[in-house]
Amino acid sequence: MTRTLTALADRMVEGLVPKATAHAAANCYSVSCYCSGPYLYKKTCCDFQPCGPCKNVGLGC
Repeated sequence: MTRTLTALADRMVEGLVPKATAHAAANCYSVSCYCSGPYLYKKTCCDFQPCGPCKNVGLGC
């Protein structure tokens, strides 16, 4: 009886909770965009994803 109730409860939870999926860690790297005066702008790119926007990273030009 306990096994039947446990199996039924497991099936109910499976319907409500999405299954976990494993993803490989993304390989991310920084790419220089441009200089504006003394300020350097860079964007972050990761494998299999579009690059992010260019952001000010401080003095560097």
